[in-house]
Amino acid sequence: MMTDLKTVDWHRLLRFLVVGGLNTALSLGVYFLALYWLKWPYYIASAASIVLGIAVGFKAHGAFVFGSAGSFWRYVLCWSLIYAGNTLMIALIREQTGDYWAQIILLPFTTALSFYLMKKLVYLK
Repeated sequence: MMTDLKTVDWHRLLRFLVVGGLNTALSLGVYFLALYWLKWPYYIASAASIVLGIAVGFKAHGAFVFGSAGSFWRYVLCWSLIYAGNTLMIALIREQTGDYWAQIILLPFTTALSFYLMKKLVYLK
């Protein structure tokens, strides 16, 4: 069921994008460094970036976006699902895009899915 654009909390979405953008920049930095400097395979580099994103993002999203303590274990579960889907999608497109661009191309989808999951499953009022 599609959400009516009039019912979207645009301020919350904007805060989510700002906090998520900073968290994503940090996570992408780890991903790229792990690929380039450490020569890790994409799936290990992606896991490292997700772990960092979880560590930083849980408190930041709760405090600045949703105004709720949230459930850490639900947050971990959601990001585990996002990681699995993201890694699968990287595997499917990496031959066409390369490991670096695959992650960037998938960001809009990951962002939309994470906002939905955080709002519906993690930061409940």
